[in-house]
Amino acid sequence: MTDSDATDSTGPDSAASDPAASDPTGSDSADADELIAERLLPDEAFELVAHETRFRILVALNEADEPLSFGEVRERVGVDDPGQFNYHLGKLTDRFVRNDDDGYQLAAPGWRLVGAVLSGGYTKALESEPIETGVPCSFCDGEMELRFEDEKIEMECRECEETYTNIPIPAGIFEDVAPEDAAKVVDSWLKRLHASADYGFCPNCDGRLDRTVRLQDDEDAPVDFEADDEAFAHYDCGRCGFGWYSSFPSAVVLHPALVGFHFENGVDVRTTPFWDLDGLEPGATTVESRDPLRVAVPVTIDGATTVFTFDADLELVEQRRN
Repeated sequence: MTDSDATDSTGPDSAASDPAASDPTGSDSADADELIAERLLPDEAFELVAHETRFRILVALNEADEPLSFGEVRERVGVDDPGQFNYHLGKLTDRFVRNDDDGYQLAAPGWRLVGAVLSGGYTKALESEPIETGVPCSFCDGEMELRFEDEKIEMECRECEETYTNIPIPAGIFEDVAPEDAAKVVDSWLKRLHASADYGFCPNCDGRLDRTVRLQDDEDAPVDFEADDEAFAHYDCGRCGFGWYSSFPSAVVLHPALVGFHFENGVDVRTTPFWDLDGLEPGATTVESRDPLRVAVPVTIDGATTVFTFDADLELVEQRRN
């Protein structure tokens, strides 16, 4: 399995079941040593933008190329009553909208809110018949197929039913994408997911993300995740509880050492789909040591093999030619 991801936000490894996890409401007061100076309660934030006119204001400002005057915003939103419009615009100002000498424009929270809606994470669902990808299965002579179900996408072999990935994906990433390009879009989105994790940020809430290496025979290993290697990666956010599991090669392929090795051999990892990267075949990962944990990933390109060894925190500890 080249890459396999599964969401587990309510299982034994999720922060959702951890009483020590931070309060998701954000209602606790800011500590003196925190960088956050002020918090707006989630219910207050959603109440501010719940009205149709207010969200249309955010969309209008998002589509504008420059700050707008009060009259320009009102005209674009289409509200005849200046007093009513001023009331709704005032509710957004200083939170989601900035107003200065140049006019009205979106503040950073406004950009993020509009962006989240446009991504389709709140408003869209995936609806399509299964799509033939042309991607060969790593285990048989079959072909991978994309299947859509609400917010989730599954890439699976039609012959042996081997799963490449099964994870929630915002429907908006497929906007204006031809069916024959859908598999590459999934590949790019998965790389973005792993890149965010490599920097320690949750792709769901921007909280701090923990990365750990797990072994198939761990007592608390997930029963609903089957990897083809003895070791796999586990990602878990302590803020929102979002988490997933990934095959080990997929978890480390964006490491600078592997990216550089591929690039020196004429392969750009950014544009080459995971399934076209030679030397990352399923089952190739080896656990060289358990205490301390050492996991080796051999990568072979044009007959030359380099072994990359990682520790329990997915940090590279050794790189050697085989």
